[in-house]
Amino acid sequence: MVAICHLGVLTGFATVFIYSFSFMVKPLQHDFGWNREQVSRAFSLAAISVAICSPFMGRLFDRYEPRKIIASFMVALGIGLASLAWLTPHLPQLYATAIFIGIAGSGTYQLGYARVVASCFERRLGGALSIVVAGSGVGSLLLPPLVQHLIAGYGWRHTYLLLALLPLLIGAPLTLLYARTLRTDRAGAHRVAPAQTEGATWREAVNSRSFWLLALGVCFVSLCGNGALAHLAPMLSDRGLKLGEAALVVSILGGSSLAGRLLLGWLLDYFKGSYIATFSLLSAGLGIFLLAHASSFRSAAVAALIGGLGMGCELDLIPYMLKRYFGLRSLSTLYGSIYSVFAVAGAIAPLLLGHMYDISGSYTAILSILAGATMAISFTMLALPAYSRIGPTHGVAKPPSLVTSESVPAISPALRWASHGCDQRPLPGYEPHSQK
Repeated sequence: MVAICHLGVLTGFATVFIYSFSFMVKPLQHDFGWNREQVSRAFSLAAISVAICSPFMGRLFDRYEPRKIIASFMVALGIGLASLAWLTPHLPQLYATAIFIGIAGSGTYQLGYARVVASCFERRLGGALSIVVAGSGVGSLLLPPLVQHLIAGYGWRHTYLLLALLPLLIGAPLTLLYARTLRTDRAGAHRVAPAQTEGATWREAVNSRSFWLLALGVCFVSLCGNGALAHLAPMLSDRGLKLGEAALVVSILGGSSLAGRLLLGWLLDYFKGSYIATFSLLSAGLGIFLLAHASSFRSAAVAALIGGLGMGCELDLIPYMLKRYFGLRSLSTLYGSIYSVFAVAGAIAPLLLGHMYDISGSYTAILSILAGATMAISFTMLALPAYSRIGPTHGVAKPPSLVTSESVPAISPALRWASHGCDQRPLPGYEPHSQK
């Protein structure tokens, strides 16, 4: 099941659209005479569409079996990508298609798959999530050279037709058949079983400091990372790197991101999430700062290696920490809300960078500012508290349990917590609470 979710992320919006877009900037400029800010606006519209739809999509995932919803949106994503092959010189067509792709993409990125995995894992949740979200890391490693090769050989129109096959022929059918949650009603109903409805409500969670600290960190890593990613290929090309070298730098960034996701996701099961979050933002900010000043392939490759270690970890860090703090009850809604912050920041950043480039002819100053702010914000992650769960009674909810007090009267709270996982060791960073 984890492998299927990994493939779903690999063929969804967060990989296929995001990591192919920067290679389409110059071809669209050349064919239609648009400037970079105009082209970047399509990326921003898609990101804003994801931001608007994510909380509502999360609500659906919290209430119903995710696999059919994800599969349906995979089909819509494939149709949207294929329709780009018939673009005309009219900007409104590009923008309308980008909005449609964003709406479809809101159901195909990590949000739904994180819900599937979180319902099935407790003790090894960090490792499982890291494998799932590594799908976009694998895609970032493989897709840039593939897209560059397809554009060179077949043109950007046929490239979009071929990319559309990934969600249509791989993502949709595999998700529909195999991405099942383990704790659904026996009758086969698609409504989520009661075991998955314990924890904080959305309102209780958004009134907590933990939620807003996580949102702050995600906002800045998105501003820094997505801004650089959307303009990385043309930025490196402007500095004298060949298109193949630029594609290799993007692949190095993706490979480093993949390694960082797997490593940091695994470490989440052993260390406090606040430490992992601090390192993630520091690494991402430092890497983008160095990339902003890179003038050769070697310096760009080193910067991409450093930045990639931190970029992308938020995709498994956020659902992991949301479940630890607030439980499963509103997990997808909360994840969708925070991802909306991520997507809005990701929509603003490419526009901002494109605008600054059109004014100054350089990305260096704006990327340096964003990278510096990200490194400064990283230290606020140390203010995250120990894991706890906000609930309706005395502000703290009991850890959810598969074993009730009626069935085993003498069971302890610690053992109830451990009954979800593979062993009975306390979770790192977790401080149990008792009701007064």
